Amino acid sequence: MKKRLISGLLCAAMTLSLVACGGSGSDAGSSSDGAAQETGSEEAPSEEAGGDEAPGEEAGGDAAPSGDGSGLELAYNLATEDFAVFEGLIKDFTAETGIDVTIYNGGDDYESAMKTRMSSGDLPDMWVTHGWSIIRYSEYMMDLSDQPWVANIDAGLKNVITNDSGELFILPITQAVAAIMYNKDVLEAAGVDPTTIRTWDDFNAACQAIADKTEATPIELCLGDAFDAYMLEVIWPTLYSNTDIADNKAAALQDGSFDFTTDGADSFQMVSDWFTSGYFNEDYVSGKKDDICSALANAEGGFALYSTEMIPSILAYNAEANIGILPVPAKDDSTASYFGTGEGNFSCFGIWKDTEYADECKQLLEYLARPEIAVQVVKIDGGIPGLTDTVLEETDQAAYTTNAFKEAQAQFDGDLVYDNFFDREYLPSGMWSVMGDSLGTLLADGDPEGSKAEAMGMVQDNYSDLMGN
Repeated sequence: MKKRLISGLLCAAMTLSLVACGGSGSDAGSSSDGAAQETGSEEAPSEEAGGDEAPGEEAGGDAAPSGDGSGLELAYNLATEDFAVFEGLIKDFTAETGIDVTIYNGGDDYESAMKTRMSSGDLPDMWVTHGWSIIRYSEYMMDLSDQPWVANIDAGLKNVITNDSGELFILPITQAVAAIMYNKDVLEAAGVDPTTIRTWDDFNAACQAIADKTEATPIELCLGDAFDAYMLEVIWPTLYSNTDIADNKAAALQDGSFDFTTDGADSFQMVSDWFTSGYFNEDYVSGKKDDICSALANAEGGFALYSTEMIPSILAYNAEANIGILPVPAKDDSTASYFGTGEGNFSCFGIWKDTEYADECKQLLEYLARPEIAVQVVKIDGGIPGLTDTVLEETDQAAYTTNAFKEAQAQFDGDLVYDNFFDREYLPSGMWSVMGDSLGTLLADGDPEGSKAEAMGMVQDNYSDLMGN
């Protein structure tokens, strides 16, 4: 994957964590109840993908089919009431063009269903790639680099989602960014200027100031669901893979020779030290993502190592919350701060290379890329626009995340490195849940020093197995 230092503003793109069910030309229609409408195949349980959001609450009731099932199939998975908004956009496309589109909403089983369909060769005509357009799906997808909307993809994002041959496989309507979210009021009360947090030592000093001068928890962590994996997701690139690290281990990570019990020990030591310093919330074992969002919203927490996709959830708890985005600090003064960028989790669409509806699918992508349509998709997931001609009104909640990201880019201009999400670029598929489990092993019993070897061994064993070592 290509990587580069970028000092300009990056507006970006996000992907859907969405589904695949049914085959083109089947009789089933779209559904908004989170249950896949599939003909002739049984769904397996889904596996969490790195950078993926967990499914939201299921929307009640069945939605009317988008077409009669005779047209192209679009695999999608958004089990919230906002599914009806997306379905409405597709119905408008059908009314405008006469092209029938059947939406298959696979609910929680999207990823495993897609793996099954890749194995069988029975793929939908279009689907969302949830961060994996190049590494997992590219061999099945059509190169879209010649499409007219490509000129409007943010330059930094385009670099990440384009392969070494110059091929690009998705329309990226929004972008996900791995970073550190923080409550500005907490940092101000602690006397911390976030623009001075350039290294992990600076970050540790900021955490200590929050602990000493406020009632807030320095770092919010949840082991109660899969979102704790984000902690390692943001730490690892700053220590091992970023291109400005003189002795970076990117090649070793990709060829399977990296050893997390030795090469990766310092990341687990960092988390262990945070625990020993008392930087985590007391309910870190039982806590879930919603607890983290609530804490940041109400100035009860200082930092959360996560992705910008959590900001709409924070604002849902407190619309007046004062939230900023911090690039992930550098290993030391010789390296730059980091943003993990790439496909978001709810809005990046590609086309099956063997579809019978290639022209119709391209028409649908052009429709979705229209500024007045793309902005509605952005509002559904609250992400950062991936197309430069997508304009958000300041009153739109989705503009909050975009503006906070632009603010951070301006503050750290000239001191930023961008790369794909770490697990998408450097780890084999299947490691996301292992990352979260290893943190649980490290921290759950309150003795990280005593559990560190087991936690590192868990990651190494799974990494070796999945790499075929």
